[in-house]
Amino acid sequence: MRRANVRLIAVNEGVDTGSGFDDDFLPFRDVINEYYAKDISKKIKSTFKAKGESGKHVASSPPYGYLKDSEDKKQWIIDEVAAPIIRRIFRMTLEGYGPYQIATQFTAEHIPIPACHQAQLGVGLWQNREIKYPYKWTSSTIAHILQKHEYLGHTVNFKTRKHFKDKKSHYVDKDQWLIFEDTHAPIIDQETFDNVQRIRGQVRRYPDGWGEAHLRGNMQGK
Repeated sequence: MRRANVRLIAVNEGVDTGSGFDDDFLPFRDVINEYYAKDISKKIKSTFKAKGESGKHVASSPPYGYLKDSEDKKQWIIDEVAAPIIRRIFRMTLEGYGPYQIATQFTAEHIPIPACHQAQLGVGLWQNREIKYPYKWTSSTIAHILQKHEYLGHTVNFKTRKHFKDKKSHYVDKDQWLIFEDTHAPIIDQETFDNVQRIRGQVRRYPDGWGEAHLRGNMQGK
């Protein structure tokens, strides 16, 4: 670093190369710090894993459609405002509407999107952030709701993993999930959920999205 005429000051490490400090040990400090970060990460993961394996909710906030019970924060109760929206999404899917069509309808009706609804309740990731389009539903949001086993009344843990370096969540395969059944009140019954998964599994998707537009007509014609 001296050869490049670069001065490094690290207050926490007590390093100032401009004062004649020998910086040869700095690479070893990096190795030690990374090892320390890994060790802390392992301990946190161990605690997190034990909690998840016991069947407790590991999500910081309940999914759209549920709220934390005011008398017991570990329990989820049905959000009576959002639950009818979820039931409607499943019902419309059974009637042959695709996610894009449902999203378009909800947008036209100015139904608050999940992030907006949760922010209004003071929960979720968007509670302190501006939501530019509070009524703009997307097909991906609808599709995500249709896949959630939590609406059956089940706790689903370990759907994502975080890396100690980037701190980002990465989705894992379904066979790595832990599902605990009947841990809270269901919003959707098993038969409805299964029928929706069957319908969604049969839908042919096209780049321009018209495959979904034809789904309702095809089902009505059968």
